Amino acid sequence: MIKKGKILEFRGSWGSGLGTLFIEDSETGEVEAVLCENGPTVRALEAAFGNVITPGHSACGSGHKGQEIFWSVDDLGLLSGFTPVEQAYDDS
Repeated sequence: MIKKGKILEFRGSWGSGLGTLFIEDSETGEVEAVLCENGPTVRALEAAFGNVITPGHSACGSGHKGQEIFWSVDDLGLLSGFTPVEQAYDDS
């Protein structure tokens, strides 16, 4: 199932490889803690929005906060992918 929501925060642990993307669901208003792979998710957030990766290879930037996305999870509940809403509607 594909959902729409707003990114509130990303928390990750470089050592464990795990991260959590906190997303406010646009339909329910509930905040979902979506588990994800730390490195790939940070790189995807940086590519989509910029200002995410800061010196020391940390994800302390705020470029992703407040951004609307469509996202989905796999059968285990891990983030399988996301698309910025503005890109989903881009006709160019």
